[in-house]
Amino acid sequence: MSRVALGALLAALAAVSANAMSAGIDTDGDGKASLEELQAVYSGVTSELFAEIDADADGFVDDEEMADAVAAGVLEDPVTEL
Repeated sequence: MSRVALGALLAALAAVSANAMSAGIDTDGDGKASLEELQAVYSGVTSELFAEIDADADGFVDDEEMADAVAAGVLEDPVTEL
């Protein structure tokens, strides 16, 4: 992989994690998304899928968990989705 391609890949990954939790998802501004907040944007998110995304099982999806779900293809990038 060329340096340019690697740089572009790293920039894209940084952009996903930096924009992981958009205001359109985190409607209460607490920095994380509840099941209801995710379902308002992603209609296909079930409680089972939410539990898979919520890696630390705290009942919320944080920026890192959102970025991981986007990177894994489980959720669309919220920047392009909204």
